[in-house]
Amino acid sequence: MSKTSGTEEKGIGMASVKKLLSEALHLALWLVAMLTLLQILFGPSFVTLFGMDVVANIGVLAQKFGNAGLIGVIAAGIVAWLIVRDRNSSSD
Repeated sequence: MSKTSGTEEKGIGMASVKKLLSEALHLALWLVAMLTLLQILFGPSFVTLFGMDVVANIGVLAQKFGNAGLIGVIAAGIVAWLIVRDRNSSSD
């Protein structure tokens, strides 16, 4: 009988969790893009049908980053860098 080493653990590894979170982020970004496009194309009827104003929510988020001053600009830059970095690494 051979024993398994400590590196060969069963279960979910960190790489699996990272991949799952990356896929969830890609899905969320795609969903936001599609909902924004639909709202721009269909206008107020889209907001009435789905009960959410995606464009206004994006505006509120941008306003919150702007109201935070320099810290908000830095935070927005970090978020943008993380999204772009993730896309560049997944396209390789």
